[in-house]
Parts: sequence; C-alpha cells; structure tokens
Amino acid sequence: MPTRRAFLRYGSLALAATTSPAAFASKSRLGPLDKPVGLQLWTIRDDVAKDLPAALKAVGAIGYGEVEFAGVPKQPAAEVLAMLRDNGLAAPSMHCGMADAQQDLRRRIDYASAIGARDIVISFPSTADSRFEDGDALAAGMTLDDWKWNAEQLNRMGELTRGAGITCGYHNHGMEFRSYAGVTAYDELLRLTDAKLVTMQLDIGWAVAAGADPLRLLARHADRISSLHIKDVRKDARTGVDRVDTQTTEVGNGRVDWPKLFAAVDPRRIRHYFVEQENFERPPLESAKLSFDYLSRLKA
Repeated sequence: MPTRRAFLRYGSLALAATTSPAAFASKSRLGPLDKPVGLQLWTIRDDVAKDLPAALKAVGAIGYGEVEFAGVPKQPAAEVLAMLRDNGLAAPSMHCGMADAQQDLRRRIDYASAIGARDIVISFPSTADSRFEDGDALAAGMTLDDWKWNAEQLNRMGELTRGAGITCGYHNHGMEFRSYAGVTAYDELLRLTDAKLVTMQLDIGWAVAAGADPLRLLARHADRISSLHIKDVRKDARTGVDRVDTQTTEVGNGRVDWPKLFAAVDPRRIRHYFVEQENFERPPLESAKLSFDYLSRLKA
C-alpha cells in the first residue's frame, strides 16, 4: 500500500501535469540561485540540426527550463515558440557572432522578439577588416584597436536592440583576457561600452582556461555581468589566451569549484545561466543530463 508521503508526491506530480508547461518549468526546474537551469543549444548542435523539435523535447525531458539559441533556427519563429511552450521551455537569449551581426542584426532582433528572447549576445568578436583567416589567428593577432572597434560596434548594436526591448550582450572566450601593456581586452570592453546599452555574459570555463579568476571578475564587475555560461574545463586543461582551444567536460567533473562560485554570485544580478559543453566522451544529450543532474544536486 502506498505511504502517505508517496501519495502526496505522486498526487502533486499529477496536479503539475495538468498545469501549463511554463508553470511547470517555473515551479519544478529551479537550480542554483533559485533560477531555471538553462542549456546553450550549441552543446547539442548536431541534435538541433537534425531534428529541432526532438532536441527541444529531450532538453525539456531532462529538466532544463531555459535554452539559449546558437544563432537563428531555420524554422519560423511561431513554430519555434510553439515547440518551446510544448516542452515547458523559454528562450530568453540568442547568440550571434559579431561578423553575422554586421550583416543582419535587424532580422535577428525581429526573430528574438517573436520567440520572447530579451538578450542578443555577441558570441565571438570580429575586426573591421578580414585579415584573419580563422578563430585561432584572430585570437592570437587582435590588437587593442581591434577591441576598441568591437566596443564601438557593441554600443551601436545596443542602441538598435534597446528600441525593441532587447539587451545587447557580449560573451567572452579566452582571448579577452590577453594583456596589452597591462590593459586586458576584457577591461577595455567594459570601459568603452555603455552600461546602459551593453551587458556581459561571463563564460566561466573560458575565463578559467585563460587563467582568469571568475570569482574576482564577478565581484569586480557585478554591475555589468547579467548572465553566465556554466562551463567546466578538464582538470588537465592548458592555460592560454591565444587560441580558441576548447577543453570542456560535464559540469562538476572539471576544474571549477561550483559550490564556491554559486555561493559568491548575487542572484539579484544574474538573470540567467546556461550550461555549455563543447568536447564529449559520450553522446551530448547524455552529457547535458549529467550536468543538469549535478546542478540539481547543488540546489538540493
């Protein structure tokens, strides 16, 4: 015979199943900081490319409450919004490379607005010319003037996105922590961008792999950082700022002290956070579940 505790547990689950997916997500999928655990969909990029509806269904089934798109989906915004709602998901953020934003930012603003996203985050820098052939060359060769150009573009984009009720953000890799005669690119971006127009998404894994201290960054720039990438790097990861060298693992399996980090974060300032992983020893969806399970245990 079921115990009273079991009856109450299963009864509450049955009640939850009758509510809207959005309500279920907001009540049942909170992780550290009492916020929904999000997934950057680049983590499962092959699944997304193959079958977006199935990918979003799998993400929702794991327990994630939010996703961040890595670019604009191929499907019409109305279809994507329906997929999100059907799976108890929200998409508050979208990524866009600086080079792509130079070409079609208005289209991206319109798409973000249609699916309810309120952040467009520039995920990778660019330059005013095309002298770099690939990401590694760019990481090794960018000058401080190149970073100043990126700051100018971010301010311009922030003006455009603000008109649609969307915030322009910037997501770091490792190259932002290169020092130019004592000045880091990250500090220069913060100095030159308007806080009213541009926010920062701190990628924890990339910061650690660059030799930066994410706790120090979060404390020093608490008024500028509004979202996080929850990314772990392997314990044997190389430290450097001159390559786009991904060395990731599941959250909780790597170098980052996540309990200490979350304890240092002000939940009033961080609006969203997204798990992201780029290297895998198992199917990406399995890795995404392991990361979610770890964060769920931290919450408990």
